[in-house]
Amino acid sequence: MHASRIEKHTPNIQFPEENPGDFKTAVFLPKSSLENASSFSAVVYKNLSGIFSSNTVDNTSDAKSVISSEVISVNLDNWQSNPNFNISLTLAYVQTNSGQPKCTFWNMSRSAWDTNGCTLAIQGSYSSKCVCNHLTNFAILMSPWTESVDTTALDVISIVGCSISMLGLIITVVVHFYLWRYVRSDRVVILMNLSIALIASYAVFIGGVDRKENKALCTAIAVLLQYIYLVVFFLMLAEGIEIGITVLYVFVTKSRLKWTLPAAWALPAVIVGVSMGATKLEGFGNTKFCWLSMEGGLIWAFVAPSMLIILVNFVVLILVIRTMFRSKTLSEKSRSERSKAGVRCLCVLLPLMGCTWVIGLLYVNESMTWVQYVFAVCNSLQGLVIFVFHCVLNVQIRNALLRRKHRKQSKSFISTNSASFVSTRITEEPVALPKINLSTAKRTPRGSLHSADDAKGDVLQASGLTEINNVDTLF
Repeated sequence: MHASRIEKHTPNIQFPEENPGDFKTAVFLPKSSLENASSFSAVVYKNLSGIFSSNTVDNTSDAKSVISSEVISVNLDNWQSNPNFNISLTLAYVQTNSGQPKCTFWNMSRSAWDTNGCTLAIQGSYSSKCVCNHLTNFAILMSPWTESVDTTALDVISIVGCSISMLGLIITVVVHFYLWRYVRSDRVVILMNLSIALIASYAVFIGGVDRKENKALCTAIAVLLQYIYLVVFFLMLAEGIEIGITVLYVFVTKSRLKWTLPAAWALPAVIVGVSMGATKLEGFGNTKFCWLSMEGGLIWAFVAPSMLIILVNFVVLILVIRTMFRSKTLSEKSRSERSKAGVRCLCVLLPLMGCTWVIGLLYVNESMTWVQYVFAVCNSLQGLVIFVFHCVLNVQIRNALLRRKHRKQSKSFISTNSASFVSTRITEEPVALPKINLSTAKRTPRGSLHSADDAKGDVLQASGLTEINNVDTLF
């Protein structure tokens, strides 16, 4: 218990003062809240769970909520006449639950705990800080998590899936760089950036998402995870833009990398910077994991741009599939072949466009816990799917390997035969070169000429159909 008089020169009130001793619960009143006040008192109750009920005004029969902190009663005369009044309370837990704390006060008129006028400022491992704009009895209520999902199973799925995906993506990057001169294109450049970003995201997630014991480290990991995941989504948007333009606008050959790639790496940094400045790092990491807190709405700094990107890519996906099924090559195939081509096309495009992330939005209540398992499997194995369909089953990779093999054999053959020649005869006869019809040819960004027919996309090739069509040079 504490009581004191307030003088005009009193700068603020802090209880307990500099040496709190065993007290973990604290009160802070700034000078702006002391106007017209002359006396202050506070009483801390160690445990009133057996006296006060845990009913709330939202749901008076909420048996899941429990009083998880010490209860503090604060009195200050004339506080109602102060429009700038606010009070900060640090409430120590008397029992810890792996649930979401709520800052509440005792509503005398309704005989229940109420949250009106109180907000959670900081959530800690042993206490939480609340800010309120009125006075009464304050406490932390907590709704213990009733996990209907086996978190151990989800952890195993995530770690194993992410590890497999990391290995697949590393192989994908190595193979593409090994065959770079044969497979280089704007889409492959974006794919390599996406693969590297995914590798980084998997590594940070596995190594840091549970490092909650060190607050500074946990905050840094949460910031890094927000940035790298946003980079992944913006690179998937770049993939969607590249695929959409290549399929829908065949004759557009100007490279878009000069603005899509810098934007994919820079815009997430802007979003993260604004988030850090607006929240002053509050909400980056909590007692359960090193990620963005849902309290205060910080999570929307990730969810909002991600959902917008998924929506754009979903529209692009529909347009690409519609274009594919309207193509002459596919229309001549049987229904079974068209179905197989459609499934293969989805397998190729979905992991690149991030559409599987929308599965997480389906988890709305405890009866749909299966969604968490599906979400964990689909997204932890995103890198594996990219490896399978963009490396193992990629026609361009197989052709590049053959070209490299033939080129190596040709060099070996020329070298062997050159050494065996004693003299060389140079012919002066002109060599006939193939004619190129410049009226039907077009120039690519690197200056090589291709006919208009050869410039058309390759979703059909990715779907197992190799005839050149307007969607058959993409994959």
